Amino acid sequence: RAGPCDSSFKSKMKEKIKNTHFESSCCHNNCRAAKTMSGSSSSSICLVALTLLLSQQFTADAFSIKSVEQTTCSPTAPVAAETTTCTPANNEHKERPLLQNFGKQIQQQIVNSKSGAHRFGMEGAYTSDETFPCLDMQCNTGGEKKDNNNDDDSIFSSRREIRDAFNESSGTSSKSNNDNSDDYIPGIHGRSSGSGCSIIRLSGEDAASIRGLTEYANEFFEQVDYDDTNKKSMKDVGVFRIDQFVYAGFDENVNDEGKMQFLDTRILPYRTCNNYQEPTLIPLEVGELVGETSLSDAHKGINTLMDIGYQITSAVLEMQSDSANKLIDDGTRLEEDNQSMIGSDVSNSYHRLIRYINSQPSTDEDTAAFNSHVDSSFLTLIPMPKLPGLEIWSPCLKNGKDGQDGEWVRPVKPDCHDEEDNSAYIIAMAGEFLQLTSNGKVPTCIHRVLPPMPGRISAPLFLRPRRGDDALLDVDLDLGQTYNKDGLYNEPGLLDECDSMHLWSVHGILVN
Repeated sequence: RAGPCDSSFKSKMKEKIKNTHFESSCCHNNCRAAKTMSGSSSSSICLVALTLLLSQQFTADAFSIKSVEQTTCSPTAPVAAETTTCTPANNEHKERPLLQNFGKQIQQQIVNSKSGAHRFGMEGAYTSDETFPCLDMQCNTGGEKKDNNNDDDSIFSSRREIRDAFNESSGTSSKSNNDNSDDYIPGIHGRSSGSGCSIIRLSGEDAASIRGLTEYANEFFEQVDYDDTNKKSMKDVGVFRIDQFVYAGFDENVNDEGKMQFLDTRILPYRTCNNYQEPTLIPLEVGELVGETSLSDAHKGINTLMDIGYQITSAVLEMQSDSANKLIDDGTRLEEDNQSMIGSDVSNSYHRLIRYINSQPSTDEDTAAFNSHVDSSFLTLIPMPKLPGLEIWSPCLKNGKDGQDGEWVRPVKPDCHDEEDNSAYIIAMAGEFLQLTSNGKVPTCIHRVLPPMPGRISAPLFLRPRRGDDALLDVDLDLGQTYNKDGLYNEPGLLDECDSMHLWSVHGILVN
């Protein structure tokens, strides 16, 4: 992001890397190629390398990119389909059969969901209002993360209400008085046992920040389409690897399928310059493309999503702030007094812009832009798009955890009788890490995107665990409140098997 020290910062870093060679990735036909910084023009330099070189401790290895011959990791694969044979960075080479089985069971649930009903708009169908609880939330003020229980008469949802909204409700919904009936009295998720999805309503400045994020998304793609120079600039950035399973950049044709374009951005947390603190959005070329005003909108919107996601995750898991700060990557740094910046400081959580192209509306999964999948995150938070496409699998109340009965439901804006309502709405979907750490109380949200109208833009944030050395899971300390409460999707012994692991290393095991 352009700031008061930006020009001198870039000049200093360009001199440092004059003859530095590092590997990058371009998305021309999804190829990966080594690039040399020496002699590059300012328009084609990968500016993220300049940022990371601010640290005197930086070496070329801190931002090296493996060639396609060295790894099967695909930087352009959708997050839900991120398959790899890479060894997890923090894997202690210990057998973890329960964790591997956990991943297999989720995959089976995805398969089962494909036989579910699609009755959107039909009489008797599950509706968004009955299936997805709507929570009223606000960002914490002052930027300080607090243990805000908010269990008073506030207009905002309490931590208990947040937990109830995401927890499966099979144990809280009672069966009909007719013993011969399979009918259940609808609970907080209606006729569903819970999908792991809720809708968040924001107001005031928080709502304005989400609208600004949407405007930034539109501005980015307008600038990419504006002329060939802009398009080439973003193609030159390509998709580059920062660390294992950590990518950023622009892919103009995801998986060469002609369906989607991605921009993945990550945050390099605050650096100090003349008493002015600013986060850096990577790749920096994005800021140069959209301009200062739009980039400022992006920062505000992303910060709002990060903050809301942090609050939801810590509330659902009943975490104290020390544990939440240690495990949840909300784009901040834990060691504020450490001014050096290296690749490991780049956020594991990331923001994605998606533009759907060359598609025609359909209800057939075979033509889906995204097939049924789950996300490798604590939460995925999506500003509610104007155009439909997203559908959520909502299992039936009478199901067990492997049941196939249920319906696909489209989350929509809740009914509001106030014509002057200026609220903004976020779709919050639980990922694999929330099901794991909640001891099976929160189902990971199975979802898909059926072909929307061409030009639909989505701007999800994927809130992930931190990947630093200190992000070790201590089950008793970090999850003590939830550890002894089994949910519908509980697997006995699973959390014990994950105890003392670097939480993010779970991802490498699940994708193998």
